[in-house]
Amino acid sequence: MRTKQRLLGLKEWLQKECCAGRLMKTPGSGITEIAQVEPRVFLAWFPKRPDESGMGESDPENVVPSILVMPNPSRGKLMEEKRFDRYSGVKRPKDLGQTLAVSMLLSVWEPGNRLPGFAETGDMKLLTEGTEDGLFTLYDWMDTVRDKLLSQLSIPGTDLLLDEESVVYSLYTDQSFVVDKRPIFYGFVNAEFYCYAETEPQKNVLENLL
Repeated sequence: MRTKQRLLGLKEWLQKECCAGRLMKTPGSGITEIAQVEPRVFLAWFPKRPDESGMGESDPENVVPSILVMPNPSRGKLMEEKRFDRYSGVKRPKDLGQTLAVSMLLSVWEPGNRLPGFAETGDMKLLTEGTEDGLFTLYDWMDTVRDKLLSQLSIPGTDLLLDEESVVYSLYTDQSFVVDKRPIFYGFVNAEFYCYAETEPQKNVLENLL
């Protein structure tokens, strides 16, 4: 199976299992407005959308809430042998030899708690940052992705089989410090999948060389 098919299958699975029916906050048409939308899933890069300044730079608030699936270095041919194999007589399938590793970046928008009068005046003094609200919204969503992966273990319509021990989740950090990008909150769910290698052994390569 081609990497394109695997990524598209993972994207479809995330949209169905972790985004469909979930309404989350997103910026409205003005500073005093909050909208509710269903999260979206993107592959590798966010869409490039110019901001209102005309500078042509991407505005992160245009794509929250969302999950960005970023492929990581993966193995083209992996014949993994665990320590107990040789003693237990375990024979692993010879063609189960590729991997697909991904980082799934989840982003949520939490502008804070709006006090009475803010909607009418837009006075920033009437806005208190909802740090815990954003943190808990993000972790609740990350827990959903993690639990769905660990309960299903495979991605339908693909050859992706989850390596359970590879699942790691965390807030977005840089040099061991949590990155503060409020009002957007970022977190990762990382996972590695085993895939079918679809390669036939070249038994006669050495014979032809000789």
